[in-house]
Amino acid sequence: MMHEIEDIEQERLRVARRPSAPDAPPVLCWFDVTPTVPFDVYASRLRSVLDVALGLALSADFGEEELPTVAVPEWFAAVSGPRFAEAPVFARRGRECYAAAVRGGPWELHTWLHEFDPDSETRGWAWWDLTHSSDGTVRIWADTWGESFFACDELRWLAYAAGSTEVSGPHLAKAERWHEAILGDGRLCRPYE
Repeated sequence: MMHEIEDIEQERLRVARRPSAPDAPPVLCWFDVTPTVPFDVYASRLRSVLDVALGLALSADFGEEELPTVAVPEWFAAVSGPRFAEAPVFARRGRECYAAAVRGGPWELHTWLHEFDPDSETRGWAWWDLTHSSDGTVRIWADTWGESFFACDELRWLAYAAGSTEVSGPHLAKAERWHEAILGDGRLCRPYE
């Protein structure tokens, strides 16, 4: 699925603030995440990395040998590169959990960033929202254009590296499930603000 510039602009807005219910597609996908830190800290980490990646998608020339990475949060750059031993404990632990869960190696920063190339057809999702429950579980919502099977390891990598011990999913459901979560009627009842 190619990501049009207008779609990336909308996705970046959703990283910054919750989308409105009428804008939701008919079907969304979610991942349940067990973070090792409070929700606000975890959400801030996710959003800071996604904001940079989507900003590059809107402005960078992905044909260049190297993408500019100066705006990438230091913890994410460290855990996604040869300096991973210098990354904070939460990121190193997430890296270990990712490797155990996915049975693969960690993502290299430039490879990860290239997943956001608007002309690439490999990223099978777009950020939608983030909710959390009173038990500490975080739910990452993504628009997958109704697909239940899609490329998502780059999202899983970010979810682990931001400080989680477990990421389950993806799970597909009608958008009403997300709407219930933001209204507080669902299992995950506390939306981020």
